[in-house]
Amino acid sequence: MRFFEFSGDDEGDRFVMVLRNYIGRAASKKAPAKLNWNGLNKVLQTNGFELSADYETFKAMYDSMPTIQQMVKNFNADGIELNVPGAPTEEPKGDGTQTPTDSQAAVDQTAASAAAGQLAASQATPQA
Repeated sequence: MRFFEFSGDDEGDRFVMVLRNYIGRAASKKAPAKLNWNGLNKVLQTNGFELSADYETFKAMYDSMPTIQQMVKNFNADGIELNVPGAPTEEPKGDGTQTPTDSQAAVDQTAASAAAGQLAASQATPQA
């Protein structure tokens, strides 16, 4: 069965529930939810759907269901991105690693915090 072959609202409602559950899991982690077409197919199969997800069939469903339009942030030939409340709106830099400047700033901040704590502990007078 393909997206555009839904026989009634029951299948569409089930699909919406699957997407809502996926959005809920991502929101609890405050993470974006992106799925390529293979990933979406696996999610659907796990939930008992016999659907074939690809750009053309998803677009037909997206165009016909306002509920799905509200849930999907973006979709293209690679897959879909869902609207996740609380997820970061910016993409991580490059491959997701910190730049040397960012990483050095983090080390400096950690060292400063530790140094202040150690200094305070060493100046405390032991109680007998």
